Amino acid sequence: MHHRRFEGVMGDAWLIVSIVLTALAAAVLGFFVLPAQRSALWAETANPARLGMLAGLFNLLRAIVVVLMIVRPGSTTGA
Repeated sequence: MHHRRFEGVMGDAWLIVSIVLTALAAAVLGFFVLPAQRSALWAETANPARLGMLAGLFNLLRAIVVVLMIVRPGSTTGA
């Protein structure tokens, strides 16, 4: 099976940045947002402002990735 569709794209900066931001968003979600939600749910040491900030950071990272995937800076496909 030939993957000519991906030739020259896998090294593009926008794709690498998207992958890194996706990994960063996953880390923020797994290490910060979910534990903060768990804490808020069980009212241990709930800090709603911190939870909101962390959720906002996660959403911002994902929104940037979505924009990068749609715009594809430097793309010559016309899409």
